Amino acid sequence: MKKTLLTLSLLALSAGISNVFAQTTLDYVYDVSKDVSSGSARFKSMGGVNTALGGDISSISGNPAGLGFYGQSDISVSVNYLNNNNKANYFGTTTNHNQGKFGLENVGIVLHMPTANGGYGWQNFNMGISYDRSNNFANQIVYSGVNDANTIVQYLTDQMYEFDDFSSDFSRSNLVERFSDPSEGYFPIALETDPKSQQVDVLTKGYKAKTTLSFGGNYNNKFYLGGSLGLVSFKYDRNYSVFESGWTKNADQIRPNASANSGFLDPSNPKHQYTEINYEVTDYEDNKLRGTGVNVALGMIFKPTWDWNIGVHIVSPTWTTVNEERVLETVADYYKDENATTTFLPTYNSTPSTASYDYGVISPLRASVGLTKFFGRGLVSADLEFADYSSITYRETSTEVMDFTEENEINASIKDVYKSAVNFRVGGELLFTDRLSGRAGFSYYSSPIKGIDSGDHMTSLGLGYIINQNLYVDLAAIQYKKETYNSSPYSLAGLWNSPAPTAEVKSSRTNVVLTLGAKF
Repeated sequence: MKKTLLTLSLLALSAGISNVFAQTTLDYVYDVSKDVSSGSARFKSMGGVNTALGGDISSISGNPAGLGFYGQSDISVSVNYLNNNNKANYFGTTTNHNQGKFGLENVGIVLHMPTANGGYGWQNFNMGISYDRSNNFANQIVYSGVNDANTIVQYLTDQMYEFDDFSSDFSRSNLVERFSDPSEGYFPIALETDPKSQQVDVLTKGYKAKTTLSFGGNYNNKFYLGGSLGLVSFKYDRNYSVFESGWTKNADQIRPNASANSGFLDPSNPKHQYTEINYEVTDYEDNKLRGTGVNVALGMIFKPTWDWNIGVHIVSPTWTTVNEERVLETVADYYKDENATTTFLPTYNSTPSTASYDYGVISPLRASVGLTKFFGRGLVSADLEFADYSSITYRETSTEVMDFTEENEINASIKDVYKSAVNFRVGGELLFTDRLSGRAGFSYYSSPIKGIDSGDHMTSLGLGYIINQNLYVDLAAIQYKKETYNSSPYSLAGLWNSPAPTAEVKSSRTNVVLTLGAKF
């Protein structure tokens, strides 16, 4: 099924839509490769700028050259509250789902190690270590409605045509029957165009995290150089289900397509019990991904005058080993009518289809340049980042059977689907008093998918307060781009002459980050 789902995903991406059934390895290699700016509330409130701005915990996982600006040690912890709001319209029924969750955003420490060179030469060699959650996959999409155009059983019969094991299994559900010409496959016993209640639930959770060890030094208060080693961890869980409740056909509706000896047409045959009854079917798909990776980075910040910083930051390709597990299962119950609360026929449970894949993902090199301008009571900073997502490389790593044909197909698909992306971040800080500062920022992430011009953006606001000589607190609020997109719970082959059902989803995401820190 892996290759078929890959094709479905390509169709979804080329059409610029999101199909919840179509999460595949092709999608996951991008999720593994994508990075969103991480760090403290201060830098997040300024749009995530860090290439030409230092002196913050964010410099550890950002441009390590920024560590050279530290004149004392620093330790901080950042926590967040992430809120997702999804509003979906499915066949005229509107469903709202709101989900909020607290979590850890960043924790880090910088150790200041001054030299004895006085005012010339190397002024310090500082070291920092941090843990960042750069991507948070927590989300839930729920929608329901009455579909009188088609049935998920049609989608399942398509899968029977593609996969022999599932064909022999799902035929036990008594929701399908062979055509009179067996070479044509199966057709649904479920009424296709009768009103059916459907509900879709997609729950995702997990994160991409990075533990970074960085070193940065200050040379003559002009050149700031740094390097880092990053250890990446990736965890993604996706639980998908689509539920449907409807009615099965009567013998007269089955007869035109079935053979004369079909059990559904014979009142003495046990299969006849499955005609003209109410059924409930739920299709499940659970995915789990676990990955670990490593990269290195180099950075430089040049200070030509006191009020200007020029920064460069290069992050090597990240090699990530991934284990992907997928479980597919279908369950059906049968009732005499819609009001019955107990089943009168045995429940159908498909044999769970399980698969496990081990592979490697080589993420693209990322390079950024930045510029910061200081004023008497504040600053403005901007970053420009480049990453070529078409250069993502998929590698088979299984020690049992290595499918190089699949490897080549996926790598060809990556080049066909993805493209280079240029990301832009800008932010500023204004000192209201010696203790209180205000911040604002904007970041834009261009689309990595060919044929899609619109990208993602985030706007941010924040405040910072110096409590005393050692303690400080920062607060940031980040609003992600509000999106409207189409989501389909399943696909349908062309022979049905019926389009896949589609929900319109409006999504909004807000992240609030609080940083508490101490300098010593």
